[in-house]
Amino acid sequence: MSSARMMNRFLLLHCLILSFMIASANTTSITTDQQALLSLKGHVTDDPANFLARNWNTSSSVCNWTGVTCDVRTHRVTALNISGLNLTGTIPSELGNLSSLQTLDLSFNWFSGSIPASIFNMSSLLSILFTNNTLFGELPPNFCKGKYPPSTYFLHLF
Repeated sequence: MSSARMMNRFLLLHCLILSFMIASANTTSITTDQQALLSLKGHVTDDPANFLARNWNTSSSVCNWTGVTCDVRTHRVTALNISGLNLTGTIPSELGNLSSLQTLDLSFNWFSGSIPASIFNMSSLLSILFTNNTLFGELPPNFCKGKYPPSTYFLHLF
Protein backbone atom coordinates (compact mmCIF):
# COMPACT_ATOMS: atom_id res chain seq x y z
CA MET A 1 0.00 0.00 0.00
CA SER A 2 1.39 3.42 -0.91
CA SER A 3 2.23 5.92 1.80
CA ALA A 4 -0.22 8.44 0.30
CA ARG A 5 -3.05 5.92 0.55
CA MET A 6 -2.10 5.07 4.15
CA MET A 7 -2.03 8.77 5.01
CA ASN A 8 -5.52 9.22 3.52
CA ARG A 9 -6.88 6.32 5.59
CA PHE A 10 -5.18 7.68 8.69
CA LEU A 11 -6.76 11.11 8.15
CA LEU A 12 -10.16 9.56 7.43
CA LEU A 13 -9.99 7.56 10.66
CA HIS A 14 -9.12 10.66 12.66
CA CYS A 15 -11.95 12.62 11.05
CA LEU A 16 -14.42 9.86 11.97
CA ILE A 17 -13.18 9.78 15.56
CA LEU A 18 -13.40 13.57 15.83
CA SER A 19 -16.94 13.56 14.40
CA PHE A 20 -18.00 10.94 16.93
CA MET A 21 -16.49 12.94 19.79
CA ILE A 22 -18.28 16.13 18.71
CA ALA A 23 -21.60 14.30 18.35
CA SER A 24 -21.16 12.77 21.81
CA ALA A 25 -20.37 16.15 23.35
CA ASN A 26 -23.51 17.72 21.83
CA THR A 27 -25.66 14.83 23.06
CA THR A 28 -24.24 15.15 26.58
CA SER A 29 -24.80 18.91 26.56
CA ILE A 30 -28.41 18.72 25.43
CA THR A 31 -29.00 15.95 28.00
CA THR A 32 -27.60 18.24 30.70
CA ASP A 33 -29.92 21.03 29.51
CA GLN A 34 -32.90 18.65 29.53
CA GLN A 35 -32.10 17.49 33.07
CA ALA A 36 -31.84 21.09 34.28
CA LEU A 37 -35.22 22.00 32.79
CA LEU A 38 -36.87 18.83 34.10
CA SER A 39 -35.49 19.72 37.53
CA LEU A 40 -37.19 23.11 37.26
CA LYS A 41 -40.41 21.37 36.22
CA GLY A 42 -40.06 19.06 39.25
CA HIS A 43 -39.69 22.06 41.58
CA VAL A 44 -42.96 23.58 40.33
CA THR A 45 -45.67 22.71 42.84
CA ASP A 46 -48.55 24.42 41.03
CA ASP A 47 -48.96 24.86 37.28
CA PRO A 48 -52.56 26.15 36.95
CA ALA A 49 -52.69 25.93 33.15
CA ASN A 50 -50.73 22.63 33.03
CA PHE A 51 -48.26 24.46 30.78
CA LEU A 52 -45.19 22.44 31.78
CA ALA A 53 -47.10 19.15 31.91
CA ARG A 54 -48.38 19.66 28.36
CA ASN A 55 -45.22 21.06 26.81
CA TRP A 56 -42.17 19.75 28.64
CA ASN A 57 -41.64 15.99 28.29
CA THR A 58 -38.90 13.66 27.17
CA SER A 59 -40.72 12.58 24.02
CA SER A 60 -39.49 15.70 22.22
CA SER A 61 -36.26 17.67 22.14
CA VAL A 62 -35.94 20.51 24.65
CA CYS A 63 -35.46 22.77 21.63
CA ASN A 64 -39.13 22.11 20.78
CA TRP A 65 -40.42 22.88 24.28
CA THR A 66 -42.53 26.01 24.60
CA GLY A 67 -40.63 28.81 26.32
CA VAL A 68 -37.24 27.34 25.38
CA THR A 69 -34.98 28.74 22.66
CA CYS A 70 -31.92 26.86 21.40
CA ASP A 71 -28.93 27.82 19.30
CA VAL A 72 -29.51 26.37 15.82
CA ARG A 73 -25.89 25.30 15.46
CA THR A 74 -25.12 23.83 18.90
CA HIS A 75 -28.68 22.86 19.93
CA ARG A 76 -27.96 24.25 23.41
CA VAL A 77 -30.58 26.17 25.40
CA THR A 78 -29.89 29.90 25.05
CA ALA A 79 -33.14 31.38 26.40
CA LEU A 80 -35.79 30.34 28.87
CA ASN A 81 -38.95 32.45 29.04
CA ILE A 82 -41.74 31.08 31.19
CA SER A 83 -42.97 34.44 32.42
CA GLY A 84 -46.58 35.09 33.37
CA LEU A 85 -47.64 31.46 33.81
CA ASN A 86 -48.55 31.81 37.52
CA LEU A 87 -46.23 28.93 38.36
CA THR A 88 -45.60 28.23 42.04
CA GLY A 89 -42.46 26.57 43.29
CA THR A 90 -38.77 27.12 43.89
CA ILE A 91 -35.82 27.66 41.57
CA PRO A 92 -33.52 24.62 41.60
CA SER A 93 -29.74 24.96 41.61
CA GLU A 94 -29.63 22.66 38.55
CA LEU A 95 -30.81 25.60 36.46
CA GLY A 96 -27.22 26.80 36.71
CA ASN A 97 -26.22 23.86 34.50
CA LEU A 98 -27.68 25.65 31.47
CA SER A 99 -24.19 26.79 30.55
CA SER A 100 -25.17 28.43 27.23
CA LEU A 101 -28.16 30.31 28.67
CA GLN A 102 -28.20 34.00 27.75
CA THR A 103 -31.72 35.03 28.80
CA LEU A 104 -33.62 33.81 31.86
CA ASP A 105 -37.14 35.17 32.34
CA LEU A 106 -39.12 33.73 35.25
CA SER A 107 -41.01 36.95 35.92
CA PHE A 108 -44.67 37.21 36.95
CA ASN A 109 -44.91 33.82 38.63
CA TRP A 110 -44.98 32.75 42.27
CA PHE A 111 -41.47 31.35 42.68
CA SER A 112 -40.36 31.57 46.30
CA GLY A 113 -37.24 30.88 48.30
CA SER A 114 -33.80 32.16 47.51
CA ILE A 115 -32.02 32.50 44.19
CA PRO A 116 -29.51 29.64 43.84
CA ALA A 117 -25.87 30.72 43.71
CA SER A 118 -25.42 28.58 40.57
CA ILE A 119 -27.51 31.10 38.58
CA PHE A 120 -24.81 33.71 39.09
CA ASN A 121 -22.05 31.37 37.86
CA MET A 122 -23.44 31.21 34.32
CA SER A 123 -20.94 33.24 32.31
CA SER A 124 -23.12 33.40 29.16
CA LEU A 125 -26.08 34.96 30.97
CA LEU A 126 -26.94 38.42 29.63
CA SER A 127 -30.45 39.04 30.95
CA ILE A 128 -32.13 37.91 34.17
CA LEU A 129 -35.75 38.72 35.00
CA PHE A 130 -37.24 37.57 38.31
CA THR A 131 -39.78 40.42 38.59
CA ASN A 132 -42.99 39.87 40.59
CA ASN A 133 -42.20 36.60 42.31
CA THR A 134 -42.08 35.92 46.04
CA LEU A 135 -38.33 35.37 46.28
CA PHE A 136 -36.66 36.15 49.59
CA GLY A 137 -33.36 35.74 51.35
CA GLU A 138 -29.92 37.10 50.72
CA LEU A 139 -28.30 37.24 47.33
CA PRO A 140 -25.64 34.56 46.94
CA PRO A 141 -22.08 35.42 48.02
CA ASN A 142 -20.90 35.14 44.41
CA PHE A 143 -23.33 37.84 43.26
CA CYS A 144 -21.39 40.47 41.31
CA LYS A 145 -18.17 38.46 41.23
CA GLY A 146 -16.29 36.85 38.37
CA LYS A 147 -17.61 37.05 34.82
CA TYR A 148 -21.17 37.77 35.89
CA PRO A 149 -21.26 41.60 36.00
CA PRO A 150 -19.42 42.43 32.73
CA SER A 151 -21.48 40.08 30.58
CA THR A 152 -24.87 40.85 32.11
CA TYR A 153 -26.59 43.86 30.66
CA PHE A 154 -30.03 43.50 32.25
CA LEU A 155 -30.86 42.37 35.76
CA HIS A 156 -34.34 42.77 37.19
CA LEU A 157 -34.81 40.96 40.48
CA PHE A 158 -37.79 42.65 42.11
